[in-house]
Amino acid sequence: MAQQKVYGDSKVFCGGRFVSGPDARSCIASLLMICVPSILWQVDVGTFLLDQYGPGLMLFNGVLEIASLCLLLATALSDPGIVPRQESFTEQYDARTKSYRMKQPPRYFDVLLRGHNFKLKYCTTCSIYRPPRCTHCSVCENCVERFDHHCPWIGNCVGRRNYWLFYSFIMSTGSMNVASLATAVAKVAFVTARRRDRAAISVGNALLGAIAEVPLTVAIAVYCTALVWFTVGLCMYHTYLMSTNQTTYEQVKGTYSDGRNPFHRGILRNLQDVLCSPVRNRYFDAQTGSTRWPSFDTKSGARSLKVALNE
Repeated sequence: MAQQKVYGDSKVFCGGRFVSGPDARSCIASLLMICVPSILWQVDVGTFLLDQYGPGLMLFNGVLEIASLCLLLATALSDPGIVPRQESFTEQYDARTKSYRMKQPPRYFDVLLRGHNFKLKYCTTCSIYRPPRCTHCSVCENCVERFDHHCPWIGNCVGRRNYWLFYSFIMSTGSMNVASLATAVAKVAFVTARRRDRAAISVGNALLGAIAEVPLTVAIAVYCTALVWFTVGLCMYHTYLMSTNQTTYEQVKGTYSDGRNPFHRGILRNLQDVLCSPVRNRYFDAQTGSTRWPSFDTKSGARSLKVALNE
């Protein structure tokens, strides 16, 4: 009999070392959106900064570029916190009617955690009770622990195991975006001032001449301007979420709109929990498809999944 697959539509690479979502190819577009402008920046603006101010600014932006690309790949190819599926229910013997019939567990299971009542919902796809903050992703077809969102830019879910990678990625990308925009604008301003001093013309005419002289720099500045609101805005939004210990899914649904968030521990502790907490091992072996915990009694009634609730 074939072994039960413990995860949904996620893709596994390199003998189970890397796990991505089914739309992993979308990550290639994000890589190109970062890599191509970064190379053009180094060739155009970077060489200008090297000649005028030394290697410091060029190296700083180069470090941000490499960090952004590496963190993008790390997030896209990491297990976000997939909770393994269990075997689906088959016909159960009903002693009352003395017959076999399909009998699934109750839809919800109530637990008390930190003085807060949680209704653990039974996932009919994964055949488990979802732990608190765990949500089933309709794209990956997985229940993901501390599910934040499925990111189409990286082609993977963002959850408990890779949220810190995702946040580091958007921070490095936002910082690189701001630095690239500032330096590109600085080069255009430098060329404008130089043309004005040499030809004794108005600022407007000098600027038009500078645009014609360094069109690639202007294109980089326009590109960065178009993206900076998104990258920096994303950094600010997720910094707010971490400070209040919420996920994107919870914030959009208004889960804690009443102000009662049992996971909120203060800003500093919240940041520490998300960014500095040890990353737990996977719940399953992606290569063999076997789980890494004691087996369940699949013939019993309702089954609950034992997971670490101390987030």
